[in-house]
Amino acid sequence: MSASGAQANEGRNGKAEQALREAGWRVCAPHERDLKPDATAVRTPHPELDGLFLYMLHVDRDLSGVVVAGSETTDPHELLAEADRLAVHLSVQHQRRIWQERPLPFRYGTNGHVWRFLNALDAEHLDGAPAADAHQGGARSRYVFAPARPTTVARWKRQAVQHPEAPSLRARLRRLPGVHLDPQRQLYDAQRRAIEGLEGSLAADRQRALIQMATGAGKTYTVVQASHRLLQNAGAHRVLFLVDRFNLGDQAYQEYRDFQPTNSKKPLHEEFPLKHLSGARSGLADSDKIVITTIQRLWCMLTGRTPPEPGSEEARNFEGSGKAGLGKALPVVRYSPILPPDSFDFIVIDECHRSIYGAWRPVLEYFDAHIIGLTATPIGPTFAFFENNLVSQYTYEEAVADEVNVDYDVYRISTRITRDGSKIPAVTETQAPDGTVEQINTVVAQVDRVTREKHWHQQEEDDEYTAPELNARVESTSQIRTVVETFRNRLFTEIFPADADPDTGEIFQPRSIVPKTLIFAATNRHADAIVAEVRRAWNAGDRFCLKINSETTNPAKAIKDFRNEPEIRIAVTVDMIATGTDIPALECLVFMRDVRTWSYFEQMKGRGARIIKPEDLRRVTEDAVCKDRFVIVDAVGVTEHPMIDARPLVQDNLRDLPSLKELLRACAEGVSLSVAQVSTLAGRLSRLGQRIDEQQLALIEGRTGGRKLTELVTDLVHATDPDRLAKVRGRVSEEAEGGAGEPVDGAASAPDQADSVATGEADVDVVLVQALRPFVEREALREALLDAARSRLIKIDHLSQDGGVIAEGVTDVMRAERTVKDWRRFMADRQDKFAALSIAFEKRCSLREVQAQIDELLGLVSAPQQRWTGQQLWKAYVDLGIARTKRRRNAGLPELISVLRCELKLDGGEFRPYRDTVGLRFREWLARQETAGVTFTEEQRRWLKHVANVVATSAAVSVDALDQHAVCRAEGGWSRFRTVFAGGTRNPGELIDELDRELGA
Repeated sequence: MSASGAQANEGRNGKAEQALREAGWRVCAPHERDLKPDATAVRTPHPELDGLFLYMLHVDRDLSGVVVAGSETTDPHELLAEADRLAVHLSVQHQRRIWQERPLPFRYGTNGHVWRFLNALDAEHLDGAPAADAHQGGARSRYVFAPARPTTVARWKRQAVQHPEAPSLRARLRRLPGVHLDPQRQLYDAQRRAIEGLEGSLAADRQRALIQMATGAGKTYTVVQASHRLLQNAGAHRVLFLVDRFNLGDQAYQEYRDFQPTNSKKPLHEEFPLKHLSGARSGLADSDKIVITTIQRLWCMLTGRTPPEPGSEEARNFEGSGKAGLGKALPVVRYSPILPPDSFDFIVIDECHRSIYGAWRPVLEYFDAHIIGLTATPIGPTFAFFENNLVSQYTYEEAVADEVNVDYDVYRISTRITRDGSKIPAVTETQAPDGTVEQINTVVAQVDRVTREKHWHQQEEDDEYTAPELNARVESTSQIRTVVETFRNRLFTEIFPADADPDTGEIFQPRSIVPKTLIFAATNRHADAIVAEVRRAWNAGDRFCLKINSETTNPAKAIKDFRNEPEIRIAVTVDMIATGTDIPALECLVFMRDVRTWSYFEQMKGRGARIIKPEDLRRVTEDAVCKDRFVIVDAVGVTEHPMIDARPLVQDNLRDLPSLKELLRACAEGVSLSVAQVSTLAGRLSRLGQRIDEQQLALIEGRTGGRKLTELVTDLVHATDPDRLAKVRGRVSEEAEGGAGEPVDGAASAPDQADSVATGEADVDVVLVQALRPFVEREALREALLDAARSRLIKIDHLSQDGGVIAEGVTDVMRAERTVKDWRRFMADRQDKFAALSIAFEKRCSLREVQAQIDELLGLVSAPQQRWTGQQLWKAYVDLGIARTKRRRNAGLPELISVLRCELKLDGGEFRPYRDTVGLRFREWLARQETAGVTFTEEQRRWLKHVANVVATSAAVSVDALDQHAVCRAEGGWSRFRTVFAGGTRNPGELIDELDRELGA
């Protein structure tokens, strides 16, 4: 290669060299390598291929890895394949310098923009021999943001020497020990399954894993246990635990501090230092092994920003907004020497249903780490981000059955205004004692949502408001008061009634202390009004009922006080404690705001599901006996309407639309707006015009130069009309063609074409400019529009008197009716799939085939629909008396099969318990045997009945089942069965297979 060619190629690989230098490598030529003992990346041209460069990585004077860099258009996969091929060649060529006398293990391919990495030690022993437990095809490569630092490579080398049979992290993940009991605090089965599922996923080298566990089931403790195993047994360098609110970080920090590992005299945080990145100046030390922080502070560290101090109003806005200071864009991430991409081996995302995997995705993908998600309520985008790798699932219903969570009841309170809205009349008529009728003009208050300042306003005309406008545009004093008073009046008679002796009717264990109650309000102003009404209804002081919100001076302390202090009985919130806050003593949730998003409702509902020991409950609620349930008081119909799924705040193919403020600022600064942006401005102004009152409209139109706001909006709409713009372009094109004449020899005149196109686009721009002119030239108009948009007033309806109260508990029968009705509608919508299942039943297909079809059908039932399980359906059929049994819970596959057979009309349209179905089949099978001349001894008949019983309880039978079933095992299991039926017309194994086929599924 010529010198000039080498120089040109060196320029084209400048980004690769810059990335190496940023990561701490000294890039040099071969003759400069020994000048310094530090880590070097020795640059040489590729020995065979022009345009490629090699960077041989020396750490501790050993040649340990290689980078193959090519032009920016080269596929990094191909460059990595070349690095893989050269690893052996370079080891032979530089055998005196290579590490451990083996092919170079650390291999990179890059085009300067994208890096791909392969660690050969993932699939090999240190001596280069293939690992028996490695994946087929050898080590698996992956994308990385940048090359690893020399200190990281040095650590990898040390660990490889210490563990020659499992020399890399991924190799050690395939060899984690199976025992992970904590004798001081035993794991639930669900926690054990979650750890086993996670470690199975890590062993399979899956980069992302999702754990779904019901609220209160111990997600954080599960990850604490898993973190210790990864640090202790896999040699992980560091674990990051990410939250999206500071108070959730405090809880996680305490959970890690309280953990005492098995067979260790030290708590976890002393063995593996724990760091909570909370302060504005807190940094990361190399010794920190477990790091807890918010995604927002992590971004600040990456970008060099200074985050606000915890507890400040700025910090609450910073974290509460979800996207902090991002604005509308996704975060831009560049290499950070303070927090390099190889800083963490594992990232745990707590409550990963949030925008943490949407807007913050670039931050997460900056790190070369396994990502583990925790959530109780996964939605579509959650599964997509985690590549549908759900390693463990533990539903709320399962948690209730396992007594990890408590079940709930629903009590409904419905009022006339809640259902129908109301009307604020402009004039109220009153009759004096002398019979004369007097008309009084209505004066209502309008309250500033932020400052709480009250403005009095005379009502010029009747104002009818609908139920959806309640607490959004109008607040009804009587509606709030009616709901609160109904709740108070029914609290100890219907919601938490005293227990009574079923024989004598004698009342015992009555309650008089208000259970710990959390009320969800629609807005901060609504919350203020609810707090006032609660205190008035109970004639109580300020400490009886508190508002706890993101704007509370010290929300963490307020939550702690509510959790622990007996005098605080009710808390009102909008969003502060909807998720991630543990208050086990909560026994009642009151919904005075509607929620349409399934996942958010499940999170809110989860606040009441926590279990608590009776003695701990009585410390804060003296007359409580135990918490075996909680009650949802539904004052808005939140439990009755269908839920929708949540959408991510930012999608890959969709950006947030600009606000009115941003669009008007662009006009003020002379920034050209696109057709889409002008269209958005028209939509914003149109909605604003429908929202403002006559006084505000008059103020705006006084600054438009004599034009109406609707006229300005119409101009914007016309300026963005595709048909009109097409006509402009067409007119310009026609004029250009008419004046140009015919081109010679059919060749178009390129300059003329370019001019016509440019002129057409320019005319389109003129149309947009003309429509935007008032907003560009008139500052007073822009200010008036923004003032109107910032209107924070809510009207207070103090005249309408609420009534028509409907208050009742939602019974098991009511729930069951809804479940069965919805299930039958679900079956009707999928007739083809249920027809296939019916055929499988009739053909007596194997249990494996039948169960696969059932699982597929249940898999179609996902949030936000009813998440039916076999247990839920069985309970509903029992509660409605369709299933003739008293066993309502702990249903299994046989019970679900009996429900499905009933609905598919396979048993004459009647419900037949599965045990009866198996019994009928067994009798028919015996009759066929007798007809064929086959006889059985008494002991053989007893064993055949045992087999039928196994099928009745598990829908199938096998050789192994005879050793697992308690009765069969007690009589000798498969070994005895084989002896009893030895020498018969069929060998024992064939007989078991026949009975499985004849009796099961």
